[in-house]
Amino acid sequence: MTKKRRKEEKQPDMAPAARDAGDGSLAGAPGADEQEVPADIENLRAELDELNGKWLRALADLDNYRKRVERDRRRWSGAAREEIILDLLDVVDNFERALACEDSNGPDEGGSLREGVELILKHLTDVLRKHGVTPIETRACEFDPNFHEAVGHVESAEHAPDHVVEETQRGYLLGERLLRCSKVIVSK
Repeated sequence: MTKKRRKEEKQPDMAPAARDAGDGSLAGAPGADEQEVPADIENLRAELDELNGKWLRALADLDNYRKRVERDRRRWSGAAREEIILDLLDVVDNFERALACEDSNGPDEGGSLREGVELILKHLTDVLRKHGVTPIETRACEFDPNFHEAVGHVESAEHAPDHVVEETQRGYLLGERLLRCSKVIVSK
């Protein structure tokens, strides 16, 4: 047998490409190309870090999107709620005007119609109060342009200057926010 053949028989696990290399090194064996293996690992680690960063940014974007949608939903819900409440306040105003009118042809003050209107008004104001709507107090208070709208000025010896003399339309707050200004007449 030749030397080459004996050498092949002694190394049966070796890949044919490695046997044919002829330089005695084992291609593909650990430590054969020490420069390539760490470079491949570093490339894979860099790619993993890049993908990890993209994944974290996508998670942050999703979280920001959820928060923005929730904030918009609350804002739209609040705006819709305010519109309905403003419409109901007009109804309250009309009930109050009806109760303030004295109908000389109608039944006396203790009549059932008046009691019915008073009960409806009370129920409506209770519902509004339950939803956070409160009237702005204007009696004997100083004029505040943040809460009052002056619709007239009068001379008054009974009131100090710049104080509310009369309320022509009641104003309301929704929680801490102004829903509708009180329309008032102010003393000079």
